[in-house]
Amino acid sequence: MSTHEPIAIIGMGCRFPGAANYSQLWDLLGNQGDAVAPAAPDGRFSAAELHDPTPRLRGRLVSLDGGFVNYTTGFDAEQFGITEREAAVLDPQHQAVLTTTRDALCDAGLDAETIAGRDIGVFMGQSTGEHWDALRAQVTVDMYAIAGAAARSMASGRISHAWDLRGPCATVDAACSSGTLAVHLACQSLRTGECDTAVAGGVSLVLGTDHTVGYSAAGMLSAAGRCRFADENADGFIRSDGAGVVVLKRLDQALGDGDTVHAVILGSAQASKGRTAKTIIAPSVDGYLQVITRACVNADIAPERIGYVEAHGNAAPAGDTIELQAIGTAIGTRRAQGQPCLVGSVKTNIGHPEAAGGLAGLIKAALVVRHRSVPASLHCPQPTSSVDWTGLGIAPVRDQLPWPYPGAAIAGVSTYGLSGIFVHIVVGEPPLAR
Repeated sequence: MSTHEPIAIIGMGCRFPGAANYSQLWDLLGNQGDAVAPAAPDGRFSAAELHDPTPRLRGRLVSLDGGFVNYTTGFDAEQFGITEREAAVLDPQHQAVLTTTRDALCDAGLDAETIAGRDIGVFMGQSTGEHWDALRAQVTVDMYAIAGAAARSMASGRISHAWDLRGPCATVDAACSSGTLAVHLACQSLRTGECDTAVAGGVSLVLGTDHTVGYSAAGMLSAAGRCRFADENADGFIRSDGAGVVVLKRLDQALGDGDTVHAVILGSAQASKGRTAKTIIAPSVDGYLQVITRACVNADIAPERIGYVEAHGNAAPAGDTIELQAIGTAIGTRRAQGQPCLVGSVKTNIGHPEAAGGLAGLIKAALVVRHRSVPASLHCPQPTSSVDWTGLGIAPVRDQLPWPYPGAAIAGVSTYGLSGIFVHIVVGEPPLAR
């Protein structure tokens, strides 16, 4: 099997703020919808007493805004083989990823009876465990608590168990690159023949305030309460819920099986920045350049063929500058004059779903190339002056526009994780899309 073999996305499921499925996500994007809420829903947690608009105060939240989903909708523990005792301590992230996987499998036309016992791989990204952080002070730790909440490996294990899937199974933690790294590993598994179908995705739910307080004290949380990617006044991100799952097959097999192909993963790559930044948590231009180059080599395409990049875009001013410089250097400056590489971020619509953020970007990019239409990226009335947009051959997407370039629509999906891990995925339109 070829290391450049395209991978088909044959099924998609998601739960993101304002969108319980990918059709609703596409509608939200097309309508320039803003799904961020002024506070967490009732019954989640109370944070009002922590609010203080003064930036960088230890133990305080500069903003209460966030993106939230109702993760209990459509969840039936018995349907997934979960006992009442297990359900009592179950991490809501497991609930979200199980229902999202069910939707993705249904979208792919795969029913439980048909796939049971098959060598289908499961790769799931999860980075936080805020449910367990709260639960461990309230319960006697036993195997139900460990399997239901403490052990992050169970995010993928529950999927394999629920559908009796016998292929590779792993939970991936690469911070905000967790979901895209899971997809990258799934593509590798498919190309080596380790499995013939793979389920890959990421999940993250904001279930407490500890992480948020830490981000606020570090100046990473937006006082404005929005991810204003690439804007002159960008001031950080806001945390959001999210779960996204894709079902993957090798393209030749998907076409032979008569599957609907949403989009094609042409190539992907991961890379660590090593010590190319001043701190362990900061991104670097070198890291982005390395991973974009690797992904294009894996896709067997020239970087200048990428016409749109769904950026990591978490609206940290320094991080935005680094990412935009890298996209311009790797892609934009190579493109024909007057045909800049467009850049945008779904985080401007829904906030930052952390381990699932890359899946929101991947699903958006798949819909972009499938429909040959690029939605607007919000909250950017004044593009940042920290980069030379024209000189770098890049441009913000300020209004929705049809795919503006001739030839096949190809997009890149970029993510960066706090631990220093970059992932880039190259996505192309499905065969016979036009």
